[in-house]
Amino acid sequence: MSVLNSVPYDLQLVSRVDVGMLTALTYDTLWSLDQEYRLVWISPWSPVKCLYLWTRYSPFIDTALAVHIRTQLFVDPATCHVVTSFVRILAVLGTIITELILTIRTYALYEKSFSLLIFLSVMWLAIGGVNIWALIEWTHSLMQVTLSPANSCNLDSPTTIGIACSVSLLIGETIIVLLTVWKGIRTFWLSKSTYHRSQLMTTFYRDGIMFYLAIFVLLVTDVWLKLRTREGLKFIADSPLRVMQSVLSCHLVLHLRAVGTKNADEDSTVHLPSSLFHSHSD
Repeated sequence: MSVLNSVPYDLQLVSRVDVGMLTALTYDTLWSLDQEYRLVWISPWSPVKCLYLWTRYSPFIDTALAVHIRTQLFVDPATCHVVTSFVRILAVLGTIITELILTIRTYALYEKSFSLLIFLSVMWLAIGGVNIWALIEWTHSLMQVTLSPANSCNLDSPTTIGIACSVSLLIGETIIVLLTVWKGIRTFWLSKSTYHRSQLMTTFYRDGIMFYLAIFVLLVTDVWLKLRTREGLKFIADSPLRVMQSVLSCHLVLHLRAVGTKNADEDSTVHLPSSLFHSHSD
């Protein structure tokens, strides 16, 4: 068997990707720290602030644990199962929180439409339910990856249940981006509303669509890997997906707050929740 096609090599590659994503997460956090302090840390406490802080800093825990547990030469099987499950639980919670941030943005974009709030709430609960169900099934079916080094910690489910998470996220984010595009068409081309040429609203549309395109590529790649690639590489996209969801969703909030703070005079014409884009009280 070629070394490049061996399970141990595949698992080493996964570990290196995990290390790379942890490095990228650290770099982005440090690079954004000054802006984050001005726009988030010193702002009043709000649900959006809590969601932001969880989304920003919780990936450090599960990504670092994934790196640690996969690079150990000897890991007790019970410890391996507990840590692997904990890492996945944090990742799933992070995904659900990310979807909640996108849901709040869409609700704000539609000027607090009650009917849309009901629809988005049901959709978010459905996505959360699918992810929690898949998580429970996944943790119950964990097995050591075939031909992985003895006493190592490389667990995965022999089933493809994880695909349900990716598919549910893809459906939810597709609906959100379609709502965003439709609102953009109505706002900028089919009406002469006060949103026209608004930098705040342009940020809403641009960042939301760019977020979707980036996550779409990662989700499709994740599904393809789980269906078509070798066992050792099935979860190589997990850390990139987790980290990029965190980084991109945090930048959605930071960009909105930066523009909202710079253009505070738009408050009277743009009816968005102030906690979403304001960094401090007036």
